[in-house]
Amino acid sequence: MTELPSTPPTTSNRSMMIALIVMGLTVIALVIALLITQTGKDDAVAPTPTHTGAPAQPGGQASPNGQSAPGDSTATPAELPALDPQVKALVEGKWRKSEDDPMAVGKVDADVVVQIYYDFRCGYCAMGAVETEPKLKHYLDDGTIRIEYHNLPVLGPDSVMLAQASVAAVNQGKFLNFHSFVFQHQYDKDPVSATEDGLVEVAKQIGVPDLEKFRADMLAQETVDAVEAARVEGTQRLGITGTPAFIVGYSYIPGFIPAETMDQVIAAELARPGA
Repeated sequence: MTELPSTPPTTSNRSMMIALIVMGLTVIALVIALLITQTGKDDAVAPTPTHTGAPAQPGGQASPNGQSAPGDSTATPAELPALDPQVKALVEGKWRKSEDDPMAVGKVDADVVVQIYYDFRCGYCAMGAVETEPKLKHYLDDGTIRIEYHNLPVLGPDSVMLAQASVAAVNQGKFLNFHSFVFQHQYDKDPVSATEDGLVEVAKQIGVPDLEKFRADMLAQETVDAVEAARVEGTQRLGITGTPAFIVGYSYIPGFIPAETMDQVIAAELARPGA
């Protein structure tokens, strides 16, 4: 894969890199949204990223609280354009592709990398985890896709604590259990407590072996710094301000994606020239 430079960029180069990835991914998102709108129902609504604010509202519109609403799922995307080499390099620079990555599922040599940016207090993220992700299992099994998860806590202190707890779960090989448990409760409108003791109780329920280590790791400065770095990376470097957000191959898709729409985007990415 193409790596980003390991040396710190100058201010001008860093600004250029930020502009390239935000502009490039936004253009790709608009292409997908346009295809979905043009080939779907007349009332199709493409999802858009939003900022923090009031609670999410259903019905296909973006809500003003950092949660991006679903759009229509009836489209069949046409062929996507060839990639700009710089955008390609920047996107691939975010792929982790490690066999022992505890925050990923699927083969490292999968055809399409699906990056998911989520907040554990986000209702649409919970919808994606409960309704969409299980329907992607056949793609994972046959090597079509790999899913890499990214914490992006944008909805307040509870989101930050949940992200820190997920890192503590990672340290004991229980991230996927934590991810499923928390999002199932969020989906069921029975959110877990984001207090220190509440999250230790979650750890106990999902089978984390060392609860004292979990508590210590959750509160460690190293964990606090890692979660903040992930938030800054997502919001400031990539320009993602709403969750969920997906980079499917090279397509940036803000908002909840039903399984049917994900099928179409994956198919389009598999056919993209030069990918």
